[in-house]
Amino acid sequence: MIKKTIILSIVIFIAYNVLLLLKHPVTGPGQHQWQKNRILIEDYVDYHEGVPVVIVGTSLSARLYPSLLPSGYFNLALAGESIFDGLEIVKKSTKKPEYILVETNIFYKKPDKDLSEGVFNPMMLWIRKYIPSFREENQPANLLPPLIAKAGKGEAVNTNSADTAILNTLLKQKVADYQQVPDSVTMTENLKLLKDYIRDFQAKGIKVVLYEIPVNCKLYQTPRYLVPKQKLTAAFPDRYFQWLSMPDCSAYQYGDGEHLALESSVKFVDWFVKALHQSGVKP
Repeated sequence: MIKKTIILSIVIFIAYNVLLLLKHPVTGPGQHQWQKNRILIEDYVDYHEGVPVVIVGTSLSARLYPSLLPSGYFNLALAGESIFDGLEIVKKSTKKPEYILVETNIFYKKPDKDLSEGVFNPMMLWIRKYIPSFREENQPANLLPPLIAKAGKGEAVNTNSADTAILNTLLKQKVADYQQVPDSVTMTENLKLLKDYIRDFQAKGIKVVLYEIPVNCKLYQTPRYLVPKQKLTAAFPDRYFQWLSMPDCSAYQYGDGEHLALESSVKFVDWFVKALHQSGVKP
């Protein structure tokens, strides 16, 4: 009985991997934030190294959805993580991009040194390539929700009927949160770290463009925005570093004061790509 169970398990494991190698159309989206980030990292390292333009940022830039970006762009913005996690992944990659676009809104968040652990291990690179069930996106529990969704009679419709009162409450809370200035020591350390990354990339012939994601206009007059912005501008003057121009914050709507609403994500990406092309970023 035990022998039959082992044999059956091996057969199922092989069959599952064969299906994955045949590019089964269902791909797992990730069950939680860490797994979603891991899927994104593996996707970049395994399939997209060397893409001309890489976006590095936080959850603010994660709203620049891949479906909205033109060919030649890869969004490596990691929700809940720092910009340095994405920068480190690009740094460790074998093939480098022509351009790295770095979001600067939340430069003061510390990096997560464990996030990409094992991703660049030569053995794991080989295993993920030939035994795809080891990829985060192909975990059985992760594939089940998309399969169920496909089996359903139709897709849920997003009406975007946001409650104005709730949005106003969220904005008030965000304004209150922005009264707190980030830790000064961490800001100083991260500014130096960012400068080190940029110089390292520039030495390899990679062009780095700094940009800000727009947030609700009320946040621009708060200490949490003004103090980091002053330090950032002093550390990275535009005469030495390439900055993308700032868009009009009032042209967009926000889900919580910080993150772009879906319709505004579409609008901002259109502006973003055009502004990049005008500044010389043309993959």
